[in-house]
This record gives sequence, structure tokens and C-alpha cells, in this order.
Amino acid sequence: MEMKFSFFQTIHPKYWLYDFVKFTWIPALHVLQPPKILYCNSEKRMPRIAGRAILVANHTWWMDPVTLILTFWRRRLYALAAVEVLGPGKLARWIRKRMLFVDVDRSKLDIRSFNRCLELLREEKCLLVFPEGRFVFEDEIQPFKGGTALMALQTGAPIYPVYIHGYYRFFHPIYMAVGDPIDVRAMIDGAPDSEKIQKLNDLMRDRVEELRLKLEASIPEKEVLLLRAYKASNRAALAAKAEARARAWRESQEKKPQ
Repeated sequence: MEMKFSFFQTIHPKYWLYDFVKFTWIPALHVLQPPKILYCNSEKRMPRIAGRAILVANHTWWMDPVTLILTFWRRRLYALAAVEVLGPGKLARWIRKRMLFVDVDRSKLDIRSFNRCLELLREEKCLLVFPEGRFVFEDEIQPFKGGTALMALQTGAPIYPVYIHGYYRFFHPIYMAVGDPIDVRAMIDGAPDSEKIQKLNDLMRDRVEELRLKLEASIPEKEVLLLRAYKASNRAALAAKAEARARAWRESQEKKPQ
């Protein structure tokens, strides 16, 4: 099992690239985009996450996983990532593997990715999941996909909700809210079914939405309006870029020999 909480105990040769990037980028993050965290949990500080766990967050930009990896630095986060974001090339695959990304092919029902996540949780790892399943350029949090809830119900992994207010500009703070974990063990009674999955899905989304409201009430109003204005003015262009990446990936998969 991984050792936690000590700088030196978190260094491991197997994860050399991940650890190197993490510990060299943390100072850069605090200088260029200093995180300002609102602790809405009972501890009123960064939670000490031990054993299997799932972090769930909203998703607005490709920097979200990087920000969370650097913020929750005491644990190695295995982040789910759409394969089309970095592309299918050999170098991209090499980077994704060593940065502990779990590839998700959104062009199909990706059972292999789901099973990989279950395997990691059973090995007491920590997953980072964006249950909306895509970049969200709307102001509202979108409905959550059911895969995260099913993973939690099958493994009993607690769920840590996070909300990111990410207006990613140099020397501009990134605001974040962290909530209490959701203990799913009380919901495990027999095999997971669609009703339990939907109940947990709604609970996760409600918790993230609560964090959004608390965070937006605690930061300057201009910060809220700034991000909303950016989304509104760039929504069409951002959505078009995301769709172009997804289309290119689908076309590359269709060209593969069957």
C-alpha cells in the first residue's frame, strides 16, 4: 500500500515522472495560479485521504486534473481522461501511462476502462473522476454519468466532492471548495441497481452544487461574473474545439482494421 502524508515517503521510482512533475510544478502553481481553498468539511482543512477513494469534481477545462493533482499532492491521483484530449500517438500514450491517467474512450461503452478503475480501487488507490463526462461550458453543473456511482457501490470507496472555479489565467487565483466525504457503505445492500446508482448520482451532484453555491457566496462577485462572461463569450468556440477532437478520435478509430 502507498505511504501517505510525508514528502519523502511519497517518492517512488515506479512513479518517477508523476512525482517529478508534481513536486516541481507545485511551487509554480502557487506563484502563477495560487489556489484559494474553501474548506466546507468538518475538518476545516485538506482531508487526509487514506486507502481507496474517489474524488469527484466539476469539469471546465483541461487544467482541472492538473490543478487537483497538485492540490491533493499527498495522494497519487489516477485521473480518468478522454483519449482524444492528448491524442492516440505513442508519445501521448507514454505520457498518459506515466502520469497515471486512465484512458476513457467516449466513442463507445468502455468496459476495459471501467474494470481498470475497479482494479485500482481494490488496490487501495485514489481515483479522480469528472462525472459530467466532458468539458462543461454551461454555467450549471450537468447530470452525472452513472459509472462513478457504480464503482463506488461495488468497492465501498468513499467519495470526496470538490468544486473548482477555474478561470485559468496567469497570476489569477483558482478558487476551490472541498466537502465532507460521502460514505457509500450505508447504501450497499445487495447488488447495485439503477435506483441506487441514480440515488448516489443525485447525491454527488447535489454535494458539488452545494459547494458551488458556498464558494460563489464567499468570493468576490466580480470573480463569478468574470468566469460566466468568459464562458458565454467563448462557449460556441470551446464546444466546437471539443467536438472536433472527439470527431477526429472517432474517425481514427473507424480507420483501424477490424
